[in-house]
Amino acid sequence: MNKIWLIPMVLTFFVASLAYTQEEKLTEKQALELIEGYKAREEAANVKINEEGAKIDALQSEIAELDAKIADLEAQVAKLRPSKVKAEVKAEKVEKGDIYIVKPGDWLSKLAEYSGVYGKGNYAKWPAIYNANKELIKNPDLIYPGWKLTIPRP
Repeated sequence: MNKIWLIPMVLTFFVASLAYTQEEKLTEKQALELIEGYKAREEAANVKINEEGAKIDALQSEIAELDAKIADLEAQVAKLRPSKVKAEVKAEKVEKGDIYIVKPGDWLSKLAEYSGVYGKGNYAKWPAIYNANKELIKNPDLIYPGWKLTIPRP
């Protein structure tokens, strides 16, 4: 039984080896033509590589210029952004108290703790700000940037 599978394998090997030995052999002229064709293809590929290399160099130069522009714009944006120190309260003096202009991200208890308002740890004094500004603030949970709030002083 083991010999049955061996026969097709041997036949397959024999047929494959016959096909290999009967392959068409190239003449010297054909071989030289193939070599010339491959050399022409290699030369064309090298020309294309040089062209693409020049494009890559130009793009890398453009990237460097854009990176410099980005860095310049980021520096300009950084100058325009108010620093945290500048964003801290610098209240205007008025007769009734001080005026604070609401900034994005403010809420009453937060601004009560600003050093220019009541100072750190005084978040619980927010109702005084709310009561002094009831005509503007309808909901103490909602204050909007740009609002001018009166900060009452004792």
